[in-house]
Amino acid sequence: MSLANLVPAGVKPSTEQSDVLLELAYLATAVDGRLDDEELAAFKLLVGRLHGKAPSDSAVDALLDRFAGNVEHAEISERVQKLAPALPEGLRPLAFKLAVGLGVADLDASEEESDLQVVLAEALGLDEDRVDELTAEVFASLDAGEES
Repeated sequence: MSLANLVPAGVKPSTEQSDVLLELAYLATAVDGRLDDEELAAFKLLVGRLHGKAPSDSAVDALLDRFAGNVEHAEISERVQKLAPALPEGLRPLAFKLAVGLGVADLDASEEESDLQVVLAEALGLDEDRVDELTAEVFASLDAGEES
């Protein structure tokens, strides 16, 4: 499954916006206290897609260290609530989709991840119908990525 499928080819966020998208996705996955190999590989693909080039392992490690250093585990929800509103309206659905996509990369969604997705949706101003629609798009996109 490839998270890169979730980022439309025409979407070119600024470096700052890309970093917010990446940090939100990271936090939504790290909230359960685990980052497995599938999640890390998916995160690296996502970094490449958003930054426009394949990242080195050291560049990915630097991002992970920075994002992990920005918040204590108990403060993840607060960090999400602070970051999400900083995104422009046009990138908010993508932020939610990336968080959901990275959360299912390990095929082991946790209650903590699901709870944080609710917090993220509220912080992004997404109603329940829009959340359901975006979640369905994530699974449709990931399914399509497996077939190709």
